[in-house]
Amino acid sequence: MTPAPGPSFRFHRLLPGILLGLGLAATGTVSLVLAAEPPPSQRSVLDGVFSSAQISRGKKGYESLCARCHGDALGGGEDSPALVEADFLNNWYGKTIGALVEYTREEMPSDGPGDLTRKESTDITAFVLSSNDFPTGSAELAPELKVLNQILITPRK
Repeated sequence: MTPAPGPSFRFHRLLPGILLGLGLAATGTVSLVLAAEPPPSQRSVLDGVFSSAQISRGKKGYESLCARCHGDALGGGEDSPALVEADFLNNWYGKTIGALVEYTREEMPSDGPGDLTRKESTDITAFVLSSNDFPTGSAELAPELKVLNQILITPRK
């Protein structure tokens, strides 16, 4: 006579499926850990993250869109903050270039915000950074937010 299927019988029939499920879960977890990118190394504006060609384009954009409020020398205006020296660092120290580019892209110019492309905003940001005596590099500052968010605004040494 065959014993009636009891709890131990059901467990033995389910055991291979449980082990397979646990194995797949463990394998999936390991795969996810191995596939994850290591955190990028933090860069700063002191690393020469924009090019001279970018500064030239940014200067043209600044002169046509920003200077009327922030001034030709970026010293600020009646209702607009200075974009150089202590005033600039007081507003942007410890934030990323990505935050500055996105703020510029979404909020500026104040009389018609939201019309700048990220590339235009990145070029204008390069001009502003160069006006704060941050070093020029050989490569252009990429207008990808993932890249821009990895570069900190820090004081000059």
